Amino acid sequence: MIAALLIAGAAAVAGPAPVGRVADGARRSAPRIIPVTVVFATACAVMVGRVSLVVAAAMAGATAVHVMRTRRATKVARRRSAAAASYLGAVSANLEAGATLPDALARAGEQVEETQLRGDARRIAHQARTGTQLDPRTPELRRLGALWAISTSRGVPLARLVAALRDDIDHANRHRDATRAALAGPQTTAAVLAALPVAGVLMGAAMGASPLAFLTGGGIGGVLLVVGTAMVCAGVLVSGWIIQGAST
Repeated sequence: MIAALLIAGAAAVAGPAPVGRVADGARRSAPRIIPVTVVFATACAVMVGRVSLVVAAAMAGATAVHVMRTRRATKVARRRSAAAASYLGAVSANLEAGATLPDALARAGEQVEETQLRGDARRIAHQARTGTQLDPRTPELRRLGALWAISTSRGVPLARLVAALRDDIDHANRHRDATRAALAGPQTTAAVLAALPVAGVLMGAAMGASPLAFLTGGGIGGVLLVVGTAMVCAGVLVSGWIIQGAST
């Protein structure tokens, strides 16, 4: 029950949906969870009277929220990157068909389904129509303004440059997908290792050793509960960072 309250409270104030977090950048990141977790942990410690139990639940809850937010943000970035490649392909095709840049951007933007990218496509289409410098907010499209400047100053066909940018994004997406598939084994191993302490506690309970009563009863058991939970949470975070770094 305590862990559920901690997870719910942290998730409620963790920030907006992944689309908003990606758009706003790193300013809305996980550290906002920390003060909320501390407040919930203090309140629960006063009500329950088992500080070690509340601290362990707080660490587990904050780690679970962080892992869920990271996975959700990764999925959003993956969908956005694929949508950006399709969008640039449509822009290149429209340019090759003889459309002007504003018309090519507007027509390609009508085919976009991803929310953030659709709004950004309308924005840069308006910028191109008014003759201002293209300033995309979507990370995959940030080079579009520089490509337009190069095309204008050097006379290089813009359709060819946009197609090259699309190819770069496609190559990066394929590389990430291949790396992610290769890391399926290590991810499974990390999940199994993180679950081993829980399996050990359940096995002890099945043998009649009452490990739950020992760990939640305070004293040495409480210290072991906090230290063990901290080590498991650290292992989950470190393995996640390693796998995330290898897949990018």
